[in-house]
Amino acid sequence: MKAIQLFRIYHSFLLKKWHLFLYLILMMCAFLTALLVIQYINQDDAKFRIGIVDHDGSAETKLILNSMGNGTNLGKDIRIKQYNQKQAQQLLKSKQLEGYYVFEKDMTKTFYKNGNLPISVYTYDKTSTKSLVINQLTDSVYSRLMLSMGGGLTYTTLLPEADKDDTLRLLTDLLFTGLNRTGSFDYQPIQIFDTSSYYVVTGYLASIFIFALSLFSILKMNQAHALKSRLHMYHFSFEKLTLIRSLFTLFYTTVWTVLGFLCIMQFLPNAFESYNWLTVVIQLVYYIVMIIGWLTIIDLITFHWVNIVLKIILAFMVILFSGQVLPTIYFKHLFNGVLNAQPFSFVTNQILEIILNNYILDTPITFYLSFVVTAIVLLVIIVWRYRR
Repeated sequence: MKAIQLFRIYHSFLLKKWHLFLYLILMMCAFLTALLVIQYINQDDAKFRIGIVDHDGSAETKLILNSMGNGTNLGKDIRIKQYNQKQAQQLLKSKQLEGYYVFEKDMTKTFYKNGNLPISVYTYDKTSTKSLVINQLTDSVYSRLMLSMGGGLTYTTLLPEADKDDTLRLLTDLLFTGLNRTGSFDYQPIQIFDTSSYYVVTGYLASIFIFALSLFSILKMNQAHALKSRLHMYHFSFEKLTLIRSLFTLFYTTVWTVLGFLCIMQFLPNAFESYNWLTVVIQLVYYIVMIIGWLTIIDLITFHWVNIVLKIILAFMVILFSGQVLPTIYFKHLFNGVLNAQPFSFVTNQILEIILNNYILDTPITFYLSFVVTAIVLLVIIVWRYRR
């Protein structure tokens, strides 16, 4: 029987079982949507909205406000905006601000006179995590302000002939260096994945495997009936049906993979740049082909309970031991690092890095070897089955 006819048989069966296919699509969409919603809620909850009220209005406090900017140089989740006293109080009461700073009147004069900076901090309460963080941030900012302003005070003491413009220029340099943590020295930050973003990406990868396995199993429902009714007398009929079922699953899984990736790129905050598309395509194609390849191998060589056990083992390798449930660092020392080095682990880590950090990992030789081994094993099994 021609391959195109087998494709039509499976397509006809899928149309008859459209409710199962629709249920599978809705289940995957609901799963991915739930992860994105949780990530959005956690991201919004993690933001610190801080107000500043400037009662002093001096040139120095304006420099401080300019140095702080919108707060991003103090932390990626910190947003700072200037308000008047009434606005800040109302926003704090309505919990639209986590807190606000007040630069008291004559703050600059007090500093030049006594060496102190009278800055008041107002938070919604004194015990919540965000209130404690704001107070810690205040200590950090205050110490840097004192260093910067102290440098200005020392400058005017040592050079009494310096005019106001020279002093302001020096204060500008000191404040921008002191308040911008990346301005003091060059450093390479350690990137840590946000937990909710981590599980959105790994959940997307898990959904690809679940979709492929589910569709592969749904299509198998028609295979036993077809073999019993009219195909069992044809040579290589079982193998041909299995291969066509694999190609059919490969096509629809690829469609889901593309749609899912576009979805998380649209709604998940990410650092991905378009010039890395090729790497993403290679990783996802490899991931899908490896999954479908091993599902095909298992169905060609095993039956009944052995088939089920091997698919469970494959599920553990793809989902549990690849970092999609627990980070791969937990498996680093198990079995001499074999689990950490398996190809599905690399795909998970690479997709995480490229989406969240726009970083490409060095590809290990096992990545290519595993693909070649899978292709050879599948080809040998097909030839062996054909010659039987």
